[in-house]
Formats: sequence, structure tokens, C-alpha cells
Amino acid sequence: MALRDGVVADVRVVASIVEALERARPSHVGIDMPVGLVDGPRDTDAAARALLPGRASSVFSTAPRAVVEGWVSGSITTHAAATARSVAVSGVGLSQQAWRLVPKMAEVEALAAGGTVLTEVHPELAFATVAGAPLPRKRSWPGLMLRRDLLAGLGVDLPVRFEGDHRAAPDDVVDAAVCAWVADGIAGGAPVREVPDDTSQTAHGRPIVITVREV
Repeated sequence: MALRDGVVADVRVVASIVEALERARPSHVGIDMPVGLVDGPRDTDAAARALLPGRASSVFSTAPRAVVEGWVSGSITTHAAATARSVAVSGVGLSQQAWRLVPKMAEVEALAAGGTVLTEVHPELAFATVAGAPLPRKRSWPGLMLRRDLLAGLGVDLPVRFEGDHRAAPDDVVDAAVCAWVADGIAGGAPVREVPDDTSQTAHGRPIVITVREV
């Protein structure tokens, strides 16, 4: 999803992050994916959980860097192998959800390593910051409607139809919208903050943090 001056300019379903960047050519990118990996727990994940009472489970544990690197090299091809590597380097296993995201995480890492600046956004935390409290689950009716209404209040009016909409899950659309809203705020100089506000963990020359936009 692309915003220009706070207004939805384009919504499409694409196969890869690279394709999205090539189509929209945005000045700033907000993405609901880990940007920056370590071989152990990330400070930003723990900090985000602390800010989401009752919804901490929405922040999944990020796969260790060694697992993503192993997938890229071809030495890790199964969840069992990924879990074994995760236990070896971090002391904890890897969920099926995290394993399914490894290919996309590898794509993000390759882009970031190549110099593409990606801002990590966590939609649950972004919406909770706007609302002042965590929201109901996004796949529930009240959760979806509240997110849509919050976006409308921010000037982000979602279209009824868009290219590829038959393949888009409603909760993914509102998540993409709030990520775009955060990125648009960065582009326009709106107040933002990093979570946590201080960390020694870095990757690609930048602190590993989740960014939220203030209202």
C-alpha cells in the first residue's frame, strides 16, 4: 500500500517485497517484518511485548540470524533443522509461524544489506499507540472495524476494490495501511519513536528497533 501526503495512492497484492518497491518507488518504507537479526532474543521484540498487555503474543519470536543464513545457504530446509539450529545458538526453539516467514526474512535481510532502508513496524503496536490501548484481535469483527475506523480518522480511507483484492486477507490490508501511515509520517517529519529507545543491538549500521508514529 502506498500513501502520498497521507492519502492512499495505490493498493496492490504483489508476490515479493522487491516488486512492491519497484511499483511504488516510495521514499520511505514501513514493513511488518523483522529488520535486523541477532542470534538470540531481540530487545525490540521484548519491548514491544511489554507495551501490549494482553496482546503480547502478537509479537512472535524472530528467527535467529543463523537460521535465516542457513536457509539462504541451503543447509537448513526443514522446520526440525531450523529448530535445532535455533536451540544451538539461542537456547530456544523456533515456532512454525517463524519458520514460515524465514524466506521473507531472508528477502528483507538481502534488501537491507544492499542498502535499502526499511523501517520495521509492528501493526498491533502501531494501532495500540493510536488508540491508546491494545485492540481486539484483528481477525475478529470488532477488531477489524476498529482498525478501519482508526485509519479513517487518520485520513487513510481504504478502497472498496483494488488490484488483486480477491487474494488479500482483510486483516493484512489494515496492517499494510498502518505500516504505510507510519512510513508516510517519517517522510513528512511527523513525531515518531523507537522501541526500545535504547539498544546495543544493531544490523546494517542501524539500531534494531520497531518504529511507532505518535498522534
